[in-house]
Amino acid sequence: MAELEDALRDATRAAWHRYLDALTPFRPELHRYCRRLAGNVWDAEDLVQDTLLRGFATLGQVNASIDNPRGYLVRIATHTWIDQRRRQATEATARLEVAVQPAAPQPDRVEVGEASRRLLEALAPQERAAVVLKEVFEMSLEEIAGMLSTTIGAVKAALHRGRARLQHETPPRRRIVSTALVDRFVARLEAADLEGLLALMLDTASIEMPGALLEVGRGEFERKGSWLWQSVNVHPELPAEMRPPKWVNEQVDFGGEPIVLGFMPLPDGRRLQGITRFEEEGGKIARIRSYCFSPELAAEVAGALGLEVGWIPYRFPTPAPGARWDARA
Repeated sequence: MAELEDALRDATRAAWHRYLDALTPFRPELHRYCRRLAGNVWDAEDLVQDTLLRGFATLGQVNASIDNPRGYLVRIATHTWIDQRRRQATEATARLEVAVQPAAPQPDRVEVGEASRRLLEALAPQERAAVVLKEVFEMSLEEIAGMLSTTIGAVKAALHRGRARLQHETPPRRRIVSTALVDRFVARLEAADLEGLLALMLDTASIEMPGALLEVGRGEFERKGSWLWQSVNVHPELPAEMRPPKWVNEQVDFGGEPIVLGFMPLPDGRRLQGITRFEEEGGKIARIRSYCFSPELAAEVAGALGLEVGWIPYRFPTPAPGARWDARA
């Protein structure tokens, strides 16, 4: 079976780091735009990461100079979000069509149909994008028309409709995991019980640090250097002056969902450094999403909970883009 060469992986990783570093000045504004589009902090961060990935993939297909990185990102974010909404609307329509088919009454069909109706009545993607581009980015009608590939008249109409309807949009769905499972995770993490943490994981689970890491399956969880391994061993490959102390972790309720906050213990108090979310299946962890390089997300969560947030970069610090600390001479 053909394999991707390590050299190709390493070159891509170096290019990804240079790309993230180059876009650092634009990231706060991109997050602010995605936050207004998505409606909640979690979906906003997902949209930011999807935008960055699409932008990176598209970069290799662009032959002209990108003179306006801000516009490049906003355009990709807009079309990514519109694509997502179209898929959601298509899925909702399909569910609604199934729900109205003549059949024996089923308890969950009324609920599915109502959820679909609310989704279909939500603000249209072009309307939301037009409102955000105008109010958040203060773009002209001409600029918005160019971003959305439409006419100025269509933008005016979308702004009128969107401003009138935006306040009635239904909040997005929440992903819920049991508090008991999250508490077990925190207890074993605080005890540096790597075997205990691995026992909580579904064999087919995934662990993600958006923009930095993706591990799928027990084979990756159990290897030295994995996310769980580093959570317990705290990056021994880092130079001594850069190696942080082990975080103090705490389960909290945020918007009805149990999440884990990771704090850096400092002489003058503690600072929020990372946020972790979970999905559960059959009493085990099916997905972990660790937000360690999402400063805007951390700032919003910290502000809502009355916490101090530490310095959070957009990627793991390395000796040079793509390099590894354990590879130093």
